[in-house]
Amino acid sequence: MGKLYANRPLLGNIALVVFLAFLASLAVGLTAPAEASNQPNVWVQDKDGQWQSGTATLQTDAAQEKVELTIRIAPLTQSEFQNIWFKLVDAAGNVYKTVYDVYLEVNETVYETGYQFVYSWVYAFSGLLPLDNVQLVVYLGQDELESITLTIEAPPPQPSPGPGPAPKPETVDTATGTVEVADGQGTLVVDEAKVRELLADPAEKTIVFAIPAEAATEGTVKVSADLLAEVFAAERTAVVEIGGTKLTIPPGALDLAVFKGEGVTLHLNITRDEAPVPAAANYRIAGEVYNITIEAYADGERKGAIRNFTAPVTLTLPYDPAKLQGAPADYLAIYRYNEAARKWECVPGSRVDKDNQVVTVPRDSLSLYTVMVYTGRFADLAGHWAEHDVHLMAARGIVAGITPTTFAPHQNVTRAQFAALLIRTLGITEQPAGGGKFTDVAVGAWYAGAVETAAAAGLVGGYPDGSFKPDADITRQELAAMVVRGLAYQGKDVTLDAAEVEAILARFTDAATISPWAREVAAVAADQGIVGGRPGNAFAPLESATRAEAVVMLKRMLAAADNL
Repeated sequence: MGKLYANRPLLGNIALVVFLAFLASLAVGLTAPAEASNQPNVWVQDKDGQWQSGTATLQTDAAQEKVELTIRIAPLTQSEFQNIWFKLVDAAGNVYKTVYDVYLEVNETVYETGYQFVYSWVYAFSGLLPLDNVQLVVYLGQDELESITLTIEAPPPQPSPGPGPAPKPETVDTATGTVEVADGQGTLVVDEAKVRELLADPAEKTIVFAIPAEAATEGTVKVSADLLAEVFAAERTAVVEIGGTKLTIPPGALDLAVFKGEGVTLHLNITRDEAPVPAAANYRIAGEVYNITIEAYADGERKGAIRNFTAPVTLTLPYDPAKLQGAPADYLAIYRYNEAARKWECVPGSRVDKDNQVVTVPRDSLSLYTVMVYTGRFADLAGHWAEHDVHLMAARGIVAGITPTTFAPHQNVTRAQFAALLIRTLGITEQPAGGGKFTDVAVGAWYAGAVETAAAAGLVGGYPDGSFKPDADITRQELAAMVVRGLAYQGKDVTLDAAEVEAILARFTDAATISPWAREVAAVAADQGIVGGRPGNAFAPLESATRAEAVVMLKRMLAAADNL
């Protein structure tokens, strides 16, 4: 390290890149923000993606030119957050790099749950590896908070290349056209005659525009806007499939009227990209990053792009089982990159197909997408009856803890909180609040949009006096009503006759205490396996529902509708 420090002018400058990653946003949790009270802890993500304290081993890239160091500090109060700084020192104690005013580099609300920042050494390491005793020293004000010893090693040697794969074909004929391959990119030039022949066959319900994976794993489908409009007018679904990634577009999802007769060709692109920011703590990217776009061209000129759909489409992304590193495949979900916020956001509604090693999700817009697996665990759920279900719903981006490692399963849930959870579980986009729906739901309240969106979807209702009581704890019979409406929203038959209702409720020792308005929904929830009894086989209809109960019932609701 002394040699490295002495030759620092020859090695270049250290480039610092700070990225914000919300580890757990309280806006998607179930409780109001609270100041942390514990001493902050420092972790470094090692070369295997595991969080370490005390010591950690990092690894350079294949070219031995860069080391990525990811640091996480939590929990933090706002005061602590504004006083965190750190430095790197060599074995002799020489200061290598100092980073002050960390809070100025990231979003100022992040102190609520902790934060991570990433920076990279960009000088050449050739001939200087391995390195050890690089000290990361983190300070809180004038006090040393923690020191972590870093070891930096070269990547393992790559095996000598074999004869290499067989060359990919330059052209491939498909059912809808010809794929031309150049520089690893495939371009499907659609044959209108082939497509119209498929449309003439009543048995063909789906028109697939595919670039086979053996030809290319990324590329472009070029199709006339008028031809694609014909596909939709014939009530056929269009599927763009490139290298195992699919975009399924049903009739009514794409408005092409503006292009009619204009000689427009649509370029439907699925290409691989680099992650603009790393995954947040407790998450790992488990596949490729894909950039999915639709662009319009006429007379060789780009005329614009389509970014949104008028009805949901289905996005399917493959995942790499090797990148799970032991994490359950059930904890996979699709994430989109929010360019404005510079962070990855989970897309609700992901479904995992472990047989075909893909994840699907409904979408209403195009963006940068990838598959991530959730690796976090809530310490207070160890051995808890709801442990698996809560972690599964956290993996799907539906719930979060009150801290990165605490879920508080026994805390109660308010009516507003559950309304927000319900629309998130069903993948319903929250609409801005307009006001006037309920007398006690102010337009500026954090839950106003969620409550009004849930009400518009028929999922929640108010009281006879016009109120919603957003801050009241939700009762178990109210929760049963909302999840049964959620079942109906997903197309599940939830009808029972009077005799069936009474027969089902007879299993509960306190069935007589269930309110008359709630008896049918309580019976449906019990019959579908969504609501179970509390100790003593009691339904406890007027008791407040806990965070654990709420999340488990939502998970069971998805399973009952075969949407998990």
